[in-house]
Amino acid sequence: MDQYPKTVELLKGSAVLRPLTHDDKEEVLAFSSTLSHHDLMFLRRDITKPETVEHWLNEIDREQALVIIAEIDGKMVGYGMLSLNDLDWTRHLAELRVLVHPDYRNTGLGRKMIREVFALAVDRGVEKVIARMTLDQTAARSLFHELGFRPEALHEGEVKDLDGNMHDVVRMAVDVKALLARRDIYGLN
Repeated sequence: MDQYPKTVELLKGSAVLRPLTHDDKEEVLAFSSTLSHHDLMFLRRDITKPETVEHWLNEIDREQALVIIAEIDGKMVGYGMLSLNDLDWTRHLAELRVLVHPDYRNTGLGRKMIREVFALAVDRGVEKVIARMTLDQTAARSLFHELGFRPEALHEGEVKDLDGNMHDVVRMAVDVKALLARRDIYGLN
């Protein structure tokens, strides 16, 4: 993580990417308070709760997660996470998660965050990267597909929203070795 902080150019303006630290707990809570229920509903953890954010930070300390936050004008506007496995039979696998505030979507930030976190996966020797999203997240699905991820499984009715409606989740995955042959997609050296 020595390459951080780093500035990335967006379609308009730029963002600073840097690792999440314990000093960012209040910033994460402030960021989460600006998100819609729909954005929060499908997260694997409720980042509106201080104890959940603390648990998340402890995962970073135990190297079970690598988290990069994006800031614009000193304010957190998104994050990218690589969730690592410590079980012997799944150590080769990691889950990539990205969340960008709605005001900063369609700026190229999501694409930059996915590439950044994928590069962390490569550096860690991860062999397979997965991403999960609901079927209605068409822009995200399209972006992951463009970056080489392919649908691997459909989990029907995996999540339930606050109104009790069930939503299907698609699991997309990419074989890291196969993509390393196409380094230009991720801007890897």
